[in-house]
Amino acid sequence: MLPALLFSALSAVIPSDGPVLTRDLTGADPGTYEEWMAAEPPAGPLVVRELARIPGIRTGTDFVIVLEQGLADSLPAGLLEQWAADMAPWVGEVLLAEASYSTPGELREWLASLLPEGLDGAVLVGDLPAAWVMMDNAFLREGETFPADYFFMDLDGEWSDEWVGYPSQGNPGSDGKYDTWGPWQGLMPEIYCARMKTSNLTVGTEAGLIASYLERNHQWRTWGDPGAHQALCYVDDDWAVWGAEFQQAMQELYPDVELVRDERETNGTDYEENRLTGAYRWISPFVHSGPTLHQWSPGPETTWDEVVAIDPQARFYNLFACSNCRFTTPRNMGSIYVFATDYGLASVGSTKSGSMLQFEHFYGPLGDDQTLGGAYRQWWEYIVNGGFSPGEMSWHLGMVLIGDPTLRPRAEILGGPGTEPPPSVTGGLEVLGNPCGNVVLFHLPAPGVLAIYDTAGRLVLERPALPAGETSLDVGFLPGGFYRAVLRRGDGSVTTAGIVRLR
Repeated sequence: MLPALLFSALSAVIPSDGPVLTRDLTGADPGTYEEWMAAEPPAGPLVVRELARIPGIRTGTDFVIVLEQGLADSLPAGLLEQWAADMAPWVGEVLLAEASYSTPGELREWLASLLPEGLDGAVLVGDLPAAWVMMDNAFLREGETFPADYFFMDLDGEWSDEWVGYPSQGNPGSDGKYDTWGPWQGLMPEIYCARMKTSNLTVGTEAGLIASYLERNHQWRTWGDPGAHQALCYVDDDWAVWGAEFQQAMQELYPDVELVRDERETNGTDYEENRLTGAYRWISPFVHSGPTLHQWSPGPETTWDEVVAIDPQARFYNLFACSNCRFTTPRNMGSIYVFATDYGLASVGSTKSGSMLQFEHFYGPLGDDQTLGGAYRQWWEYIVNGGFSPGEMSWHLGMVLIGDPTLRPRAEILGGPGTEPPPSVTGGLEVLGNPCGNVVLFHLPAPGVLAIYDTAGRLVLERPALPAGETSLDVGFLPGGFYRAVLRRGDGSVTTAGIVRLR
């Protein structure tokens, strides 16, 4: 049998020269494995149904969107196909599928079966299985139980359940939680994986929050953000000495990073009134936290509902904030920042104590125009390579990416970051019957030139001098996917509409 990597509080070495472990100072219960299992549907055999395939820059299944069974029926027609088509130019062919509720192991095996087809990444949308881990923490001298989405990135590593309770208690058996790992060489990530769960946020319906997110996602990909791209590095007292180091890593993505680390400045009032209200594109708070709040020194706390009320303008968050991304906990802030605001697109953080370290291995690839998921995977490769120690596991095994992992914060996208949408024609261009087959029917609110663009921004079809009213175009020569129709009037104003072309 391969040697196993087990946790032992007695053998752990606690470093004295590194950052303090971020943790929940209240000791509040973040939600247990047993509570999670009681609220989830019973696991049955995994059944995966393909909904669509969107061709991309490469053939094969490069990326997969896995949806909770039945969720697609609750979303607006064509929205998922539009999302997949937006991804395809960046990541390759996208498989859109729904999956029944199974064990985490079955879902992992299915993802692994796609590796020969070229699978690079996945996103799990809705109520889908979560793998839970129970391990001794090398720094807290106590155990932690938490969901670990790294399970769906390391598709060939040895994860097993060999103990009842924490390994240090010495009770052989199984209790449904992973606690033992094979050699570190087998724990390297094969893919990147992200999570999108909204059913437990209680600020809207599951489908409504996801639909709003996907529409926001598409608008950002199409038009970007006007103005400067500034990030915020907001470092509370326990990590102030490392603030400049954190800032330097973030500057590999956005050169303009504001550092706030003065112990007289960092507090809940300043964060809420002066920072969350600012025009930052990326915010990274360094603060002790729980799943639903930040615990500033000297206070006051920032809670999830305050974030909802403020509606920050930031798009992306790296939450150095204990258990802030514990997606199994209702109203967890990692998901609140992303799905319960009008601007959020993605967050990265932990489901337990700890967070990300060695930030340059994340921000460096992002600065080179890598996707969030690709940079996240490269960071994981750096962490695991050379040995996945108990200390590293205690810091990082709870890390999770929330939102669309195919976004590129620094990408030059269609329309370009900083490009304002042009003025629209009153009434708007309408697509009558979407998705469409070989013929697409439009209603034009005014006469003008009608052009069709693919997701890379290439002109694929144009018809000049069309009158107002209904008109049809033959698109049978185009491959299946998402396209954008643009109507230009003589006065220079435009109106646009999305088209989903079925194969």
